[in-house]
Amino acid sequence: MSRALALLLATLIAVFMAPTARAEGPVTVVDNPAVLAALDAKGFGFADVFGVDGEDGLKTLYDEAPAYHAIVETVASDVAALRAEMKAGGRPLYEITDGNVGRIMDMRWLKTDAARLRLVGIVNRLDRRDFAVLQGDKSCGEVRFIYRLAYSFRKNGKLLASRLPFNFNAVYSAVPDVDGGCVGVAGRWTPQLDESVDAGWLTGGPLEKAGLTFKQLELNAQVVRFPSGQETEFGGQAAYLMRIFGIDGADISEKPLENTPDTARLSQDVALKARLAAYVGANLPAVDEGVYEIPDEFLARKIISWSTFGSARQANHPFTQLYRPEEFASLDYSKLKLLRTPEALVERLDNGACQGCHQAGSTAGFHFIGFDDKTTSPLNRIEVGISPHLHAEIPRRQAWLRATAAGKQPNHFRPLSFAPPAVWTNAGAVDYAPAEMAMPCLMPEDATRLGATWQCSSDTICTPLATASGVHTKLAQCLLPKDSEKMFSGHPCLTGSIASNAAQPFNDRYSRLGQFAAFALDVSRTAYTCRPPKIGVPGGIAYRGCDDKDRAFAAFKAGKPMPNEICGLVGGKKFDICVATNNFDQCLGGAVNRGNRPACSADHFCREDYMCQSLPPDTPGIGKVKGIGFCSPTYFIFQMRIDNHATPWGGSIARATMGAGFGAEEEE
Repeated sequence: MSRALALLLATLIAVFMAPTARAEGPVTVVDNPAVLAALDAKGFGFADVFGVDGEDGLKTLYDEAPAYHAIVETVASDVAALRAEMKAGGRPLYEITDGNVGRIMDMRWLKTDAARLRLVGIVNRLDRRDFAVLQGDKSCGEVRFIYRLAYSFRKNGKLLASRLPFNFNAVYSAVPDVDGGCVGVAGRWTPQLDESVDAGWLTGGPLEKAGLTFKQLELNAQVVRFPSGQETEFGGQAAYLMRIFGIDGADISEKPLENTPDTARLSQDVALKARLAAYVGANLPAVDEGVYEIPDEFLARKIISWSTFGSARQANHPFTQLYRPEEFASLDYSKLKLLRTPEALVERLDNGACQGCHQAGSTAGFHFIGFDDKTTSPLNRIEVGISPHLHAEIPRRQAWLRATAAGKQPNHFRPLSFAPPAVWTNAGAVDYAPAEMAMPCLMPEDATRLGATWQCSSDTICTPLATASGVHTKLAQCLLPKDSEKMFSGHPCLTGSIASNAAQPFNDRYSRLGQFAAFALDVSRTAYTCRPPKIGVPGGIAYRGCDDKDRAFAAFKAGKPMPNEICGLVGGKKFDICVATNNFDQCLGGAVNRGNRPACSADHFCREDYMCQSLPPDTPGIGKVKGIGFCSPTYFIFQMRIDNHATPWGGSIARATMGAGFGAEEEE
């Protein structure tokens, strides 16, 4: 079987089967909203992490669970400290504002009965056994339960509801087989031909509670956002808080972030920094393979990651801030699989840190967002609930599970988080597919520093979009050649550079260097013009208005490749207001316009800083484009911002229900 065919089959099985109730091969992700709702109600809800019964909202949990109370207060302190730091740096922040100023999360969302943390996904990470072994942990890896903040309350006769970009990840260790192995544990994640992946199968098999031991609670949350009206060159910015908590009854502890250095402390302690460099040198083969555990003494317990252009931002490259490549020049790279130079080593370390991984190959700083269900506002739905990185990881994890269940030694190698999907074998080989349109690539000078990498697909070339001072690698994507006749809406059109501010990343500055596509002077339905970042489109976008054929999806033919552009939705301030207030008649009547955008689907992803949004179900002709969405700038999607949501403060509200985060079905 050819590599292309093998990869296609693996991807189709892994991705297209994921949202359904049936699977072929090992289950790596559970994201079916109905299955998750059933589990949420039967002992796998967020309150169950703290030993609290019931479906009550977060005020009840805040009042009844001392550990949750302490976590909220810790996060509130973190947010307050960041607010003070930004104010001192000339960036005041506001919870609710219509101005072009910074916005900050309102901490009351974490202690109101109008909100709850919904189970939006379960992720099989038994492959994390490779890391457990390094610490003498006998478990068979991990199982992760992803909870996302969501609210639902009535105001002025309307049900107001949305999800928010605030995730907790409850991590459980998988108990090994009686003989200490993992053959049986891994095998339980593969359903038989007559079995469906429903709540009963999961709780009676891989999620049986006797086989899970709580390990820790991880946080990844957007806490600050700067709108494009303020960040007119970046096209907007956001900051994400990342933490890990241990829970022991009523007590919590702040745990170190895996492989994420405490840059502030290390930069002030020469001896400590030297010991970390010595650890890296002594463990070079493990770092090359991507399976290593930096000792706790070097690690941070709290970090902030930054977007936009997150993969290029110096703040998301912590080892680059600490070490010059020359400091690792004496190491022997000749026998390694991935690393060829000291620059590649520093990039590998950066990518293995929390902020490096979550801002390269991610979607809005996350790798798992989760699906909406049929009750979600039709103008606030996402079509794809995972990141490009997780999409590429699924075949690797399935190969690991198959090998382990068969009693074989799996391939332990971990690729860079922005690598494309690959065909995996137990022999250790990695055969990458070409990177698709707008996906990350390595410029030739960066690729020569690494071993086996990947190429762009045949009709694209690797094009740099942004460079950042103090960062060795360029942000580059597989894009159309200059003056290509295949131009499409949403294609980047601007290059730029980022002046990094190491002490205050929120004061990084982006400057345009030039335009390389979409040179029409005005918007039309025939030619492409370059729309600027100030309207919220990082890197600029090529744009052509929808004509009648576009509105009818005439280019979409059954059995034919998906076109690069689709007539989607374009919003604006009126759109935001009508989504926030649930006035969908107003939205559909006057606040929503059609415009061409890149087409996207479960295996064709949007470029960095964009994500795949769903078309409303009553869009004329939508039957032609089932499973296809359109790429929107991340913060155009209402549920991906922490600011300017309607609030329940000051009035009587109904408690959040199991459907919190979704609009009422009858309101559609």
